[in-house]
Amino acid sequence: MPAKPILNVRLSPETLRKLDAVAAATRRTRSFIANEALEAWVERELALIEELQIALEEGRAGKGIPHDKAMRQIDMAVERAIKRGSRRKVVRK
Repeated sequence: MPAKPILNVRLSPETLRKLDAVAAATRRTRSFIANEALEAWVERELALIEELQIALEEGRAGKGIPHDKAMRQIDMAVERAIKRGSRRKVVRK
């Protein structure tokens, strides 16, 4: 298997300390943990970008909800949640 490309990254001392702690606790290398973290982050970002592109295309096609209408719906949902929350009894131990 060909060697993986190398990426140099500058970390703050605090982040490096935490990375070392995770590496020690999991018996993994810094590189393994950094690679796993970057892979997960890149996948989340790509999924988000894809969803945003779809939303933009839908908006351009007139399939979206106008901002003011969406905000009214959000405000009403928040108000309903607040009212439901005030009716619930708080159970304390």
